[in-house]
Amino acid sequence: MGRSTAALMPAAAALLMLLLVSLASRDESYEQETRRIFVEWKAKYGMTYKDAGEEECRYAVFKDTRRQVERNNALYGGATFGLNGLSDLAQEEIFLGRGFRMGEDAYEEDTRRMFLGWKAKYGKTYKDAGKEDCRYKLFKGNRRVVGQLNAAAAAGETAYGLNQFGDLTYEEVRASCYNPEMEEGKLSARCHAATADLPDTVAGRLISDLVCRCIAIELKQNTES
Repeated sequence: MGRSTAALMPAAAALLMLLLVSLASRDESYEQETRRIFVEWKAKYGMTYKDAGEEECRYAVFKDTRRQVERNNALYGGATFGLNGLSDLAQEEIFLGRGFRMGEDAYEEDTRRMFLGWKAKYGKTYKDAGKEDCRYKLFKGNRRVVGQLNAAAAAGETAYGLNQFGDLTYEEVRASCYNPEMEEGKLSARCHAATADLPDTVAGRLISDLVCRCIAIELKQNTES
């Protein structure tokens, strides 16, 4: 039995290596295709950016939007979603485009203050103003998501804030820290419990799949052992 297992190990290792190479090749191909689509999309909608950093960030948002469109098409079958002139906008920008919200000025001021403290805490720097502005909008949107998480959590038991991944898109978070084999631990278990009753919508899945794994940090320990 031992010899049989030992004999299988090299074959398993070779198979794993082939799988990793295949996944890397697929990711590279997807990246190249998305870059091409982005160039065509910019030309179609006359999109220009004030500096390279902003374009880099806007491309990250565009790629994230493309993934979401593909997920929605797969989820809803007959429906066909596509990329439009808003495809490089963060959810926060689309959210504000729907109209002014009461208290938005105070929320903006508070978020700007939080962003400054967050940058200092995690040593975040950006190569130009355009990129920083784009990343700030992502940060602000992620703050709203964490706010939804806190609203869903049991009152007073657990509070969440943003960690070093707070200015990333969903797609970037997946590339940075998503691991389906990871041990989820207490934070993730509590987070999933807190969001168990959220609706099965894009926003609900964003909270449970993204925040619980990566962009949230537990600020106050639950009293449970």
